[in-house]
This record gives sequence, structure tokens and C-alpha cells, in this order.
Amino acid sequence: MTPNATIEAVWRIEQPKLTARLARTLRDVGLAEEIAQDAFLLAMERWPRDGIPRNPAAWLTQVARNRALDRLRRTTMIDGKHRELAVDLTELEREMPDIEAALDEDIDDDLLRLIFTACHPVLPAEQRAALALRLLGGLSTPEIARAFLVPEVTAAQRIVRAKRSLRDAVIPFETPRAQERRERLGAVLEVVYLIFNEG
Repeated sequence: MTPNATIEAVWRIEQPKLTARLARTLRDVGLAEEIAQDAFLLAMERWPRDGIPRNPAAWLTQVARNRALDRLRRTTMIDGKHRELAVDLTELEREMPDIEAALDEDIDDDLLRLIFTACHPVLPAEQRAALALRLLGGLSTPEIARAFLVPEVTAAQRIVRAKRSLRDAVIPFETPRAQERRERLGAVLEVVYLIFNEG
């Protein structure tokens, strides 16, 4: 398998897990996705030159963790955005597991939180579905556009608006409980069905 094919395969498997893990810590789905993509871009640059690491998932986790810490430090220094994100650097370092622990941890809860966040009722149905297909299905914008039979620009706008709406509404990154979970489950199942069909 070529390095690029390996990277693409790893991306499909690890991107949702990595994005969910980062979103739990950063409490910003858009920023988590951006940092996960940065880690994969670095992999595309280095792996063909240096070789595929023995444990690609651990390598990506470490790179993403470092990028997240760098981003938070820079943000803190520039405009004090850490208050908006409600993340203390010490708390972030304590919450972020070491590489081996990160690979062994049960990520199902974070993925569940991610899908409930992406399917939050504050978003219109088409934005929920597009965002979930991007974050959980790993689909590209052209693939999402084809799934909805809309132009790529429309699909891209839905994703951007969804992330902005979640950020602006300060939606907590959590799995709803009791009655709220039952009320929101239909939207989640609808998106799971779409991901299944697209797969």
C-alpha cells in the first residue's frame, strides 16, 4: 500500500475519533476538526518522506495534542479567548491522556457526544446532516454535495453555518439526559441512517 493510500485509510478510521477527543477538550467542534486536519496534513508531508510510523494513530494523537496546546497558548496570549473557551491550559494538559492511554480509552462516549452535538436542535435538519456526515462519516464537501444533490458551495455553506451556530449558541459538548435525550434521538437516528446509506 502506498503512503498516500495508507494515510487516506488512517484518515477514514481515525478522523472521527480524533475530532471527538479534541472537541471534548476544546469545546469547539470547528476548532477540533481544524486541528485534526492539520495533523493529517503533517502526516501527508512527513510519512511519504520519513516512512509510516509504527503506530499511526498514536502519532496523530500526539501531533493533534501539541497543536491544540499551541493554539490555546497563542489564543491566550493574543486576546484572552481562553475565557470564552473556558479551558485552562493546566486542565487541558491534565485531561489530555498520554498516547498509550489515549489509544486504550473508550472513545464511544466522545463519539456519542459528538453526534448529539452535531445533531443539536439549534441547527436546521440539512445543516445537522451535513455536519455529521463531515465529522463522523469523514466525507468531503463534494461527497456531501452529491449525497444531497446540491452544489458544493451549498454543502460547504451548510457545514460552516452549522459550526458557527454551535459556537455562537455555546452548545455544551455532552450527551443529553433523560427526556431531552429521547426528544433528540430521532434527529440522531436520521443522521446515522444517512451515514449508513452513504457508506
